[in-house]
Amino acid sequence: TPAAQPVGVAVLARTSTLLLQDPYTSLRRQIHSCTDWLPEGWYIAGHYWDVESGGIDLENRSQGDDWKPFAAAGIPRDGGMAELLAEAQSPEPRFAAVVCEDIERSGRDTFNALKLERELSDQGIILFATDEPTDTAGMNPTTILVRRIKQGVAEWYRLNLKRACWKGLREHTMDGYHVGPTPHGYTGHRIPHPVPEKRAQGRTKTRLALNPPQVPAVEMIYQWRTVDLLGIPTITRRLNASLDAYPHEDGWTDSAVAGILANPKYTGYMVFGQRRKKRGKMVKVPPTEWIWSPQPTHPPIITLETWQRAQATGSERGSIQDEETITTRRGRYYLWRSHIHCKDCNRSMSGTTRTPPAGRDPATWPGTYVYYHCPHNPHNPRHTATSPNHPRSVSIREDHLTTVLTGEFFSKRVFGPDRAALLAPTLPTTAADQTHQRQQRETWLRTELRRISTAQQALISELEESASSTDPAIKEYRARIRERFVGLQHERTTTSAELDTLTTAAPPTEDPTLLDELPMLPSLLDQAPQKLIAALLEAFSVQAIYNKKDHQITIRAVLTDSTPQAIADLLATLAPAMVDTPASPSQPSTPPAPGSQADSALRHSPRHTLAWALPQPRHPAGWRFRARDLGRLRRLCGRAASRRRRAARPCTGTSCRAPPTPAGPASRARPR
Repeated sequence: TPAAQPVGVAVLARTSTLLLQDPYTSLRRQIHSCTDWLPEGWYIAGHYWDVESGGIDLENRSQGDDWKPFAAAGIPRDGGMAELLAEAQSPEPRFAAVVCEDIERSGRDTFNALKLERELSDQGIILFATDEPTDTAGMNPTTILVRRIKQGVAEWYRLNLKRACWKGLREHTMDGYHVGPTPHGYTGHRIPHPVPEKRAQGRTKTRLALNPPQVPAVEMIYQWRTVDLLGIPTITRRLNASLDAYPHEDGWTDSAVAGILANPKYTGYMVFGQRRKKRGKMVKVPPTEWIWSPQPTHPPIITLETWQRAQATGSERGSIQDEETITTRRGRYYLWRSHIHCKDCNRSMSGTTRTPPAGRDPATWPGTYVYYHCPHNPHNPRHTATSPNHPRSVSIREDHLTTVLTGEFFSKRVFGPDRAALLAPTLPTTAADQTHQRQQRETWLRTELRRISTAQQALISELEESASSTDPAIKEYRARIRERFVGLQHERTTTSAELDTLTTAAPPTEDPTLLDELPMLPSLLDQAPQKLIAALLEAFSVQAIYNKKDHQITIRAVLTDSTPQAIADLLATLAPAMVDTPASPSQPSTPPAPGSQADSALRHSPRHTLAWALPQPRHPAGWRFRARDLGRLRRLCGRAASRRRRAARPCTGTSCRAPPTPAGPASRARPR
């Protein structure tokens, strides 16, 4: 009989990079086991191995370079899992079978292990394991049974080990021990390991202790963020300009400042689990899922309230640019940016400039107009779910807004002779009325929380009912449910924060006499420059809410104890010829220095809020602004909130009719 043809076999090996494991020894052992297993006439045609976790998806295997030191040490390697599959799918593969020491070396995830077997089987290649019954003719029932049991045990072992490690890290955090890089402002204080055997090996645990030279930098970063409301690039430039006072080994970067502002360990609590691996990727998780120590475990640098205020500042600022930011990028300036919001979705409206279309008669389109558009996209399921009754498009012209602000609000209600009489109906008559308003708001917030809980429970029930289906449509349906659940969780967090603030904060003191301290200038803003209007918007923290359905604008402004002096300084600087100084203490003619009391007074002690609403004329019929252009605007505009937001609760406004202003051309999208 003719001699049997030699059979090429590929060796498949894998080892993890665990701390107490030697990959070099493990890989050599696996290769030797596979070599000893070979039947007569079979030979090793290639060595394919990786140094990585066995829980990685098959498509993501062989992406790292942890194997390089061991290949350089002399272990033969023709590639990893990716190269093995590529060779198996070639027209003439170098091997007819694949062997591994143990089936779990092919992967500790049952799905991916079965997928590997199927891909090799489709190419006529058999996967063997040295510790299983060997049948060179192929797989038999006994081999299949043993292999499936071992694959299930391997996956159970991996998941059980991960669970035990997670519980250990949780207890580690609860006891106040630190894991990961030491935050700036602290130093790692190593203490002997509490386990005798590990202590004998020289292993330690780490607690955080203050690093005095670095503490002032952390304190100043939070002060600039929470008090001065500065952006991260501005804070970085200030720190680099004062490296002697705020040292950093490699200079300050935006990512370093952002990391300090996001790190809750500066509150004295030990926190773990801010990022977790899901589906092979590291993702951020909400603070409600973090592991916090029950009590402070190391010296704090800031308070917990300061850290929470810093997180809120980041979400409120959006993409607002600080005044001292240096930029050479050309662009347009939008007066009402971060001051105008849509009533239906509460999103900040973004500005856009519309020029006359080609061929349009100048008589019907006299010039360039600036519009503010809501970024709501009716084709976005998340937007539609959050605001189901939102109009298809919401826009308003800037000149209409400015005319209302200067001609009606400031001229009559702030600087006019009848301002006190116009304000009186908007104020609660008694403390009981004010308490009643707070109770109404609190009741609504609690009702909203119950609605969110009910909706989330319904979504969970839907997920449970469709858990066993493998239909692609059902999978997409489940993904949409998860997205909606995340949106509801965000609503819950926002509503709970507002409810906590409402129940813990003291009600603001209403002081209508503050209006009497402002100058009487009813015609001040008839021809005011844009710079003066912008300064007044910031000084009064003006916020406007546009209601398209009722064509109404609600304008709110905040007065504090220091507002009259700050306004006097502002008018004396930007409009000295228009100011008639009232019978009051002398006012300085120069603007306050940055950081002075007059400069920062608008950020503190809110005592009164003005509110006023008026109807807006309807735009003439015209072309609708297309949704795809709205999507582009949504990307350009950020969720910018007021840079001078006050803690005071605004009073209930009254409707006041204003003479209609001439309507300009309707918003029209140009073809792309």
